[in-house]
Amino acid sequence: MRWFWLSMGCFLAAANAASPPEVGVVITPLIAVDIQPSDQADAWESWTWLRASAKQRMDRGRWFLGINADHNVRSGQDIEAIWRVSAGESGWAGQAGKTHLRVGNLIERWGKLDLLSSLDVLNPKDLRAGPLGNIETARAPIPMAVWQVGTDTIRAEFSYAPFPEGDHIQMVGSDWSVVKPGMMEGFIGSMSKLDGPASTLLAAPIAQLSEALGKLDPSAQRAFADAAKQMGAPEQFGINGNVGARFEAEAQGVDAAVMVANLRSPIPITRLGPNYRLVIQNKRLPGLDQLATLGAEAPITTDWPRSWMAGTELSSVAGPFGLRAEAVWWSNKVHAQRWLDATAVPSTGTGLAIDYTQSGRFYMAIEGRWEHMLSPVDGPFLTKADVFELGTTARISLANDRLELLAAALVNLSFGDWMSRPEVRWVATDSLSMGLGAVLLFSSTPPPADLSAALSYGGGPISMMGDNDAIFFNLRWSQ
Repeated sequence: MRWFWLSMGCFLAAANAASPPEVGVVITPLIAVDIQPSDQADAWESWTWLRASAKQRMDRGRWFLGINADHNVRSGQDIEAIWRVSAGESGWAGQAGKTHLRVGNLIERWGKLDLLSSLDVLNPKDLRAGPLGNIETARAPIPMAVWQVGTDTIRAEFSYAPFPEGDHIQMVGSDWSVVKPGMMEGFIGSMSKLDGPASTLLAAPIAQLSEALGKLDPSAQRAFADAAKQMGAPEQFGINGNVGARFEAEAQGVDAAVMVANLRSPIPITRLGPNYRLVIQNKRLPGLDQLATLGAEAPITTDWPRSWMAGTELSSVAGPFGLRAEAVWWSNKVHAQRWLDATAVPSTGTGLAIDYTQSGRFYMAIEGRWEHMLSPVDGPFLTKADVFELGTTARISLANDRLELLAAALVNLSFGDWMSRPEVRWVATDSLSMGLGAVLLFSSTPPPADLSAALSYGGGPISMMGDNDAIFFNLRWSQ
């Protein structure tokens, strides 16, 4: 309903405007085929992203309206098709006295780095498509108000998001999930064969449970997973929102800012019930005397802590080179642990970037980031106390800008993994382009083979996806 009321508000504003609104649409379909098909990966999947927008300038500002939609089809053990519609960037922006105000469903960007920013914290990340996604789909807009005061060179900006959301992540059933396709079903199916004091008594009920779960259609399984992601989330009364302040100064060739915020964590602290963990970890059924304890224990509990953060960013130019830097401190950042646990500890992040542009036909950027936990974390999952990463993007335009060579790469030095995404793109017209590319993954640790291995995995996030190398074809049409 959020997008309906935004649409109505913009329609009423347009009725009182002298000039017609500007309307646009962008459709980006993509299909990816696995290079090495396996039982725990989809053979192919497709994504279609649709972005429709309208905007209009008024006497005292402008309104803007966006509608986002995506359609995901994946074929593996099941064929699944998922359609999702949400409000895009929508609202009103304009002068409010001597200040500037933006209010609506917004994306507000902090940080100077593109691939490895630690300061981009105000909007949830949309990571459902993994490395198949693009920069336009990486952030999800949320209800927010941004109030700015100052001059062209010195200004202060204050933001409030009354209904914060967690990051958009698929935890189960996708190639880019922690629990890959078939892992949950495989574990439940094997439970009836596990040893234990009560194995004879429990074998038949577990087999019936496994059969019932196997008959659940994919949409029901996704509904259960989505409900689990919202466990423990605070009620959205609007009084527990995210608050931020940013102070920026510009001089010739230099832009610097400091910011502070109080935020709800985009990922929760989770706790897997100890007895459930023992069953998964030891692959052994409990005794009869433990069944009552197991039944009274919550399988998983969640909490969404808040944290203070403070950061700074800086950008400058030196001839054809652009220089960028950022740093951040967290009072209470959530870090995942093995066996579906998590904890929050003080943490820091530092990033540096340099980019080079030549006549608009060649661009290259190199970024580096160091993230550090200020307190030790037992059994960190997909992370370490110190994580060092390098990222790079490059673009070359040829044949009068009709042919583009694109490349992006990410190297996790702490785990010895890397990922690259090369692409060749043909620009047919100003409205239509098409590309052929690949997602290539190199992992120093083999990806997990079952549920127990996935929940106790000691490799990095790229290794976790290590068997998902794919070739993709995409189109982009805009009007």
